[in-house]
Amino acid sequence: MRSMKDGRATIVSRMNMEEGEDLNHEHLCEINTNRQNEIFHLPDIRSLLNNSQVDNSSLQKEFFSLKIRNCSLFKAVPLPHIGKKIPHLREPTRLNLSTAASSKDSFRLFFSPEKGRLDKVFNHFDSTSVTDWLEKTYSSISDLGVWCCTGDNFVHFAHFWLSELQYNQKLQLLELEMGIIEDELQLAFLNGLESDFQPSDLHSILAATLSEYPMDLLSNQKPYIFLDYLNLMSSKQSTGYKKMLSSIKYTTNNPQVTQWLLAVRAFALANLWHAVVKFYKALLSTKLLPELHIKSSISAATKQTNEVVKERALQSIQLGYADVLHYLIINQHLDLGAVDEKNRNLIFLATIYDQPKILDYFLDTGLPIPDVNQAAENGNTPLHAAVNTGKMHLVSLLLHYPGINVNFPNPQCDGATALHLAIAYGYLGICYLLLNAAADVESPLGDVTPVQLAENFGNETITKFIKMHVKKLKLENKMFA
Repeated sequence: MRSMKDGRATIVSRMNMEEGEDLNHEHLCEINTNRQNEIFHLPDIRSLLNNSQVDNSSLQKEFFSLKIRNCSLFKAVPLPHIGKKIPHLREPTRLNLSTAASSKDSFRLFFSPEKGRLDKVFNHFDSTSVTDWLEKTYSSISDLGVWCCTGDNFVHFAHFWLSELQYNQKLQLLELEMGIIEDELQLAFLNGLESDFQPSDLHSILAATLSEYPMDLLSNQKPYIFLDYLNLMSSKQSTGYKKMLSSIKYTTNNPQVTQWLLAVRAFALANLWHAVVKFYKALLSTKLLPELHIKSSISAATKQTNEVVKERALQSIQLGYADVLHYLIINQHLDLGAVDEKNRNLIFLATIYDQPKILDYFLDTGLPIPDVNQAAENGNTPLHAAVNTGKMHLVSLLLHYPGINVNFPNPQCDGATALHLAIAYGYLGICYLLLNAAADVESPLGDVTPVQLAENFGNETITKFIKMHVKKLKLENKMFA
């Protein structure tokens, strides 16, 4: 019999992850490594079982047929089931997504128990399992909290989940881990296997306690539910955490059954999410070179929610993860006016970290965006910063932003504009872009015009180019005078 560890190792060995490029940028801030083992103060699960109200709405989601097709990650090899086998269970109970019915009616028949059915099923439940489940749940959630709130772990994982792990790969991984959870649940009903316990009852319990699986977790309409739950399990949002744990899709008047269902949900949530993150960490360990992590000054567990979201946004920009940034804006309500300790906004940071994907994202998002003309504490705007990098593609992207002020002066540097900087650095191509964007050739740097500045720096090519541009403008003005 293969172990759970062996099964996950098999998946990892099939992964062909590309090695990411090393980042050479400075860290946003350093981490206090002594805080990595901090235990999080989350709402007590046992008290939640005693006080939670169950959501009595009935299941109305349509089950669908999922077929495992070829995928490069797993090479179309179905994942083996790993876990404890129940040899004397005659009828198979494994939830087979590839053969399950896809119609709405068949979904109800397959999952929805008749009224009071689960109350009878839980007559055969071994309640001593609950204590062990809750201990495992607390351990898993504490581990998730420490890991997610350390450095940029959450941001890297979010990018992995959103963009690197494909649909079929998620499907197989979730099926594997749900099979393990299903085996644990079976063991709590061993005494009832010789009575009226039906294989479909096990599926009904899982559907009532973890209705998000598999549809919501794999749906394009709800791509962020996994990350939302991971964030709740690793944050201080106690209200959202309790709501997540208490979402049960079964109506009962028996408070004991309610508590047991809540225990099943807490156990399933914690173990499924913890297992997926553990799988991701195993993938990282197979890489030849360690990744460069962006660290935070203090553990995210000690910060307010908006501070954590802001820090993750800054990390996403530095790493170039537009998908994670979009998630933070849409689902975590990121303040688009956020700035770092030097008053550099999100567009400014995308510029200095040379992340054109982020600049493209803000251009194409259709949402309100940060102020492209906002100056940092040194008086420079993102356009000044782009010129300082000497990279034409960054300057070109920023010049496409609506409302950009190409002639914004830096009051801390004698009124220097982007054109003055380009001349001083000798960037002919950038001078061309700026002049085509209506850069002012008369705007002085102190008391020196752009032409005089070019002459002072001895750059004949730029001097001639600016003089030609000046003559062109004068001709145009005469024609339209």
